Amino acid sequence: MDELHEAAIAYYNNGSMEQQNLSWQFFRAMDVNGDGRVSLQEYTDFLRQTAGLAWIHPEMFRELDRNGDGQLDFWEVLTLYYVARTRTINCRTCLRILNGLYFTCVTCFESSCGNTFDLCVKCYMRRTYCHPHRLFLDSYVLLRSRRIHHPSQPPGDQNLAEAQHSRMGWWNALRAMEVALAVGHLAAFCTIM
Repeated sequence: MDELHEAAIAYYNNGSMEQQNLSWQFFRAMDVNGDGRVSLQEYTDFLRQTAGLAWIHPEMFRELDRNGDGQLDFWEVLTLYYVARTRTINCRTCLRILNGLYFTCVTCFESSCGNTFDLCVKCYMRRTYCHPHRLFLDSYVLLRSRRIHHPSQPPGDQNLAEAQHSRMGWWNALRAMEVALAVGHLAAFCTIM
């Protein structure tokens, strides 16, 4: 939750005045009595009454309450606002909200249908999922692979071209490793088929 809190503050600090105002409107909508704090009752009432937030569990209140005072200040609610706007991805096996690192099926991610198959680290590690594809990358490696896979290069920049060529070698090695792992996993699952 600390990483999400820091990301929320970073986006807020670097956001436009309009985006910052939306964050404050979100907070004021929760702070029904206007005391500058959101109680557990205000929090749960807000989640029940707000369409699109039913997936957020009331237990998350304790995680958001960084100082443990039993109420949420603006910065703690800002984290919830960030989660509500960006974290609608759940593990396909255990259905937990995926915060931080998670694994995504590369085949599904690259398909044109727009649906991804995402897993929490525990479900991926324990292989407690049923899915036809075996090539998964964690969210950070997937993001970096997209950058390398679609490099943008200003014309004539030789140093950048050399750096990208070097990274492509790394990418090819990673892909080969992933294919080998996927084939190994496929062989292990052949008895199920």
